Amino acid sequence: MSTNQQNKKGLQLVFAAVPLLLSFIISLIAFFAAVFINGAILHADLPAEKAAGDGLVYLITYSLQIIIFGFWYVMILQERAPLSTRSSEAGTSDRKKAADSRKNPEKKQDVRWNPVTYWATRLPILLIIGYGLQLAVSAVIAILSTAFPSLFSSYKELISSLAGTGVDTMTFIAVSFLAPIGEELLFRGVVFSYARGALKKKWAILFQAVLFGIYHLNLVQFVYALVIGYILGVLADRAGSIVPGIVLHVIINLSAYLVPAFFIDNIPKAGLSFALATAIVIPCLMVMFRKKKKKH
Repeated sequence: MSTNQQNKKGLQLVFAAVPLLLSFIISLIAFFAAVFINGAILHADLPAEKAAGDGLVYLITYSLQIIIFGFWYVMILQERAPLSTRSSEAGTSDRKKAADSRKNPEKKQDVRWNPVTYWATRLPILLIIGYGLQLAVSAVIAILSTAFPSLFSSYKELISSLAGTGVDTMTFIAVSFLAPIGEELLFRGVVFSYARGALKKKWAILFQAVLFGIYHLNLVQFVYALVIGYILGVLADRAGSIVPGIVLHVIINLSAYLVPAFFIDNIPKAGLSFALATAIVIPCLMVMFRKKKKKH
């Protein structure tokens, strides 16, 4: 590999890490914006120690992520395949098909693989995987928190503020719907795109998954976010789009509100829940990631 190629790959890795740093800056901006809005506009007293977990902070954070990283990702896609080139090729292809149709009216049209249809038909599998992953994670945490209560105390407080019974509407909307869109644009969109330019595919998927784990800023979430981030990375690569990943991410986050405490309120139940969830999720993942041959 030449020096120029090495420098280019190194630069790609730097660009892959920049979005993570930018996401922390966005969170800081959202924090101060929420404090200002509550104080100057809504005339509500919001102490700084409570502002970090305020629903408005999450709403602003993920809205900014969607705007900034959405624009960034669109620019990356346009750089890969300029719109003018796509339009020109599409127009040429359509004209050629029309000419062939006039010459051979009885000739059958080519049957092409439609990724939108393909992944839409897998929505039931995505539902099973999403809920199964959430149940498996909840079960493991229930088991480990019994053995290491001090390690999981701060984590339980965080999850209670995000998915507990008293969660406000803004937090619910931000965590369930805006966060999956913003985070998929950030990690499976921008970060993964740059990582693919510097690393082999499997290492690029792992790279974005590690950054996704670091993004959550605590050890417990790092571990399971690493696994889920890797699955979402494989899904984005196989689908050729971040849309299926957004759908799966929404299902996972929504499932945090739908795991009954009855399933995990003691170790035997949690162990059984984990075993059942794993037994269901693994075959579904195998079906989901089975390569689809394109028909031409």
